[in-house]
Amino acid sequence: MTMKKTLLVALLGLMTMATAMAAIDNTPVSMTITLKNGNTVTYNASNMDSVRFVGGRFGDTGAIGMKIYLTGASASVDYLYSQITNVSYDTTPVVTSDIFTRVTSTSQLVAGKRYILVYESGPAVMGAISSSGTSCGLSITGTDNFAYTDGVVQLTEGTGVKVLTLGGTVGAWTFTIDDALLGHTSSSNTLTTGTNTTWSIALDGNNAVITNVNDNSYTIQYNKTSGQERFSCYKTTQQSIQLYVEDDGSAASVVAAPTFSPAGGSYTSAQTVTISTTTSGATIYYTTNGSTPTTNSTVYSGAITVSSNMTIKAIAVKDGVSSVVSTATYTIGSVSNNNVNANWNITGVSVPQSKADPTFTNQSTDDYAWRLEYPHINTASGNQRVVKSTSAYGITYSLEWDNNKIANRWTCYTMCSKNNASNVSRSDDFKADPVVTVSPSDSYTNSSTYSRGHLCPSADRLASKEQNKQTFFMTNMQPQYQNHNGGVWATLEGYVRNKWQPTNTTDTLYVVKAATIENVTLGNTSSTGIITTTTDDAGHTLVVPKYFYMAFLYYTKSTNSYKAFALWTEHLNGDNPSAATVISNRISIDELEQRTGIDFFCNLPDDIEATVEATATYWDNSSSN
Repeated sequence: MTMKKTLLVALLGLMTMATAMAAIDNTPVSMTITLKNGNTVTYNASNMDSVRFVGGRFGDTGAIGMKIYLTGASASVDYLYSQITNVSYDTTPVVTSDIFTRVTSTSQLVAGKRYILVYESGPAVMGAISSSGTSCGLSITGTDNFAYTDGVVQLTEGTGVKVLTLGGTVGAWTFTIDDALLGHTSSSNTLTTGTNTTWSIALDGNNAVITNVNDNSYTIQYNKTSGQERFSCYKTTQQSIQLYVEDDGSAASVVAAPTFSPAGGSYTSAQTVTISTTTSGATIYYTTNGSTPTTNSTVYSGAITVSSNMTIKAIAVKDGVSSVVSTATYTIGSVSNNNVNANWNITGVSVPQSKADPTFTNQSTDDYAWRLEYPHINTASGNQRVVKSTSAYGITYSLEWDNNKIANRWTCYTMCSKNNASNVSRSDDFKADPVVTVSPSDSYTNSSTYSRGHLCPSADRLASKEQNKQTFFMTNMQPQYQNHNGGVWATLEGYVRNKWQPTNTTDTLYVVKAATIENVTLGNTSSTGIITTTTDDAGHTLVVPKYFYMAFLYYTKSTNSYKAFALWTEHLNGDNPSAATVISNRISIDELEQRTGIDFFCNLPDDIEATVEATATYWDNSSSN
């Protein structure tokens, strides 16, 4: 699409040509332009000669428009910023880790070597095999995970991209991923692990045709359908993929990412920050407004004085090759007890008691689901997201309700000094929840067998009578043996309540509590997550969970970091383990996600989430456990 050039030229006349236009650099970048009429236009690096800006980039003060010079075109394509909603640039930096190059010859297929599966048009690279739903290779995108240039992929340290080791022989190859064989059951589009599948590998130009030898109607392809992006096995024609092999040293040299001294963090006074790279002769470019740096950004030439809150991002570039982006965030001022989750309440927003919208996902435009305590919301038909709140103390808790199973999927809430005040006593006001389609009645028919077990505890919500009464909605309950509910479960709740005290370094605890209402995966084996069913006084059939669990996330100001762990307990009618035993057997959030198929704390930035969910880091605030 070409805009009218007359207005652009007229506007250029208002300033000198020298200051009006600036080139990006000698290396074209990919660019996506979203127009106000709803159209989106993408220009790839392969067909762009250069780009010049009129008055600066989109969003800059005084910026007017841009001229895009395409390969082989006699005239530029001109855009006015007044007609643009957004412009995004992909600088495709090369990062500081393993390098893989496209396989173009079968001679590059060697048992014992390491490979990755790539969809170049994304670009996307295969990550872990999904543990729930239709098994498949997760689609990993973004420069935080890898950098892509034509025929070269370079992985970021700590990336979610999975490397496969080739085994077997020609015509009967195997792939090993995470110490398990990559497999396909031939019963569906599943791509899973543990099945002894052998593969044939053929090359069709740049594309790799990887076929299940036992059922050659299935090949590994990429599904680019929005919301279903994945690597999997298909009979039907999807998107061709490419196979990349770990480089033997002939690929482009690596440029080391910049480092900051002192490191980002909270400081009580101004800091003098230096940036360096271990790559000799590299030029460092940086920004201080949070934007991604390019070779059009400020060149680093000396120490930067940081006297107020600032995020610095930097890249190192040598011979046209860029490092991964390094980021450091500095907070300057006294460290006070301001909740990291300042939105304990949602200012200016009327909090509805329910949102019965199964299409809810964790998006920044959502009034609630962006909150750190939220797991990923299920989009299954019949599910409702429910929020309980009071005008004085904000959100009491949130939950996801399954109307088909008549069961709570999870309850999540925060614990901080504001909403954990103790002003009233327990109300014992059990009641059906009027905001969901199907709610249990206020008691169970065989109540002598099962007690009404809270998820958000009454004792954690004593700030007001209204707040406490909200914990007695039956949607915040699961049928529990009293030996469990009044035993290990109550002890764990009391332990958390007593141990978690907001301080100047740790102020907010994010909690998810739930029980299993679907199958679970323990030791890579799927088993039932339900013991039996019971009924309520209204005749509803209710599931009795086999396992209960708690997930915790907390923030430490002194190190500007998060930590997390989970507690898991089998639901027994007798001989329950002690709370101390459950705590000593705590698990990571990654392990909890593997067991339940639920994505916890999904609103953390991806790099932070990957780190904190990998280990079960204890959060004790006292001198002893």
